[in-house]
Amino acid sequence: MPAALPNEMLTAIFANLQSDTLAQVVQVSHRFRAVAGIILYTNVIITDPLPRSSPVPCKTTAFCNTILRYTQLAEVVKKVSIRWQTETGPREVYMPYIEPVLLALNNALRRMNALESLELAFGLSGGTLSSRGVLNECNFPALRVFSLSGVGRGSPNVKAHPDPTPPIEWFLSATPSIQHLRLGDCYEPLRLQPADLPSLLTFRGSAPTAASVLPGRPVQWLSLVGHEFVTERDLERIAQTSMRIKFLDLSSMSVTPLLLRDISRHLFGIEHLRVRLALRHTLHHAMSGISLLVGLTSVLGAFPDLHQLDLSPTALDGPVAAGNTSDEHTLCGSWSRGCPSLQQIIFPSSTEWVRGNGNTWVPLRVAHSPRSS
Repeated sequence: MPAALPNEMLTAIFANLQSDTLAQVVQVSHRFRAVAGIILYTNVIITDPLPRSSPVPCKTTAFCNTILRYTQLAEVVKKVSIRWQTETGPREVYMPYIEPVLLALNNALRRMNALESLELAFGLSGGTLSSRGVLNECNFPALRVFSLSGVGRGSPNVKAHPDPTPPIEWFLSATPSIQHLRLGDCYEPLRLQPADLPSLLTFRGSAPTAASVLPGRPVQWLSLVGHEFVTERDLERIAQTSMRIKFLDLSSMSVTPLLLRDISRHLFGIEHLRVRLALRHTLHHAMSGISLLVGLTSVLGAFPDLHQLDLSPTALDGPVAAGNTSDEHTLCGSWSRGCPSLQQIIFPSSTEWVRGNGNTWVPLRVAHSPRSS
């Protein structure tokens, strides 16, 4: 009989259930809600498709209503991840439907004082949505991860969306515990005070935003998004972190050898480099096949501490995409001579090569590259 089972055993049982099943369990009884609710609402991950024919984020609404009805659940929430999948086109048609939901979301978030991770992807770039309406009066003393996208201009094309992204500095200033910041579609500099974000370790965003955030802060992992052009001024500012940047992820932009050379003049301490190459700029370096990448040899030599090179985000067409062991092995030798510190290479084929004894390169397995910061 379930009534005879201690809560500890119920917790062990419920912990193995999928979220959809847990959502049904919490409706069985007050006791089941108390036990299963803690598991279900500790980490909340919501994906809401919003076609124009049905523009109401129903899952988000249900979550907010539950938190507002059962206020004790708000105390156990550690992570909230909400992603709205909208259709392209004018954003104004969405606003009458989502504004009540945003108000409910704000009311729910204001009760989650134990929140450690907040990821909001609203999918409404180019509209009038402001972060202040969602985050106003929220207090997250334990927040470590903050991610925001789908708000404001959301595009580097100023002509297409001339209005700047609504300010987020007020929230960042009030949340000094943030260690991991992701502003995936913010293309403006932020006006932060020197004392803001004192514990920031990782950042993901555009080069102009990164240049305004990183100086003086202990960021060691940087992921850049946007166009393949980064100004020297932005690179100079990005390099002014209080700790040396060791991890650089360029998988969300098309990267040219020229950009890599510019980066190496400022971020020469990079140990781990993840790149999506714009291959149209390297075709002149080789006849055919993956050997077209031989032109990177001199570029990689400009990173004296480079340990890992991950090219798996680079797309190759045709039979080359499957990889050529002979060509990859040749490139490993060429690149390691130009960059003696190199120990691991992941090719566009996703094959991982490691440097063993006697400077020999060995393919280990098909690699699964980590997600960007």
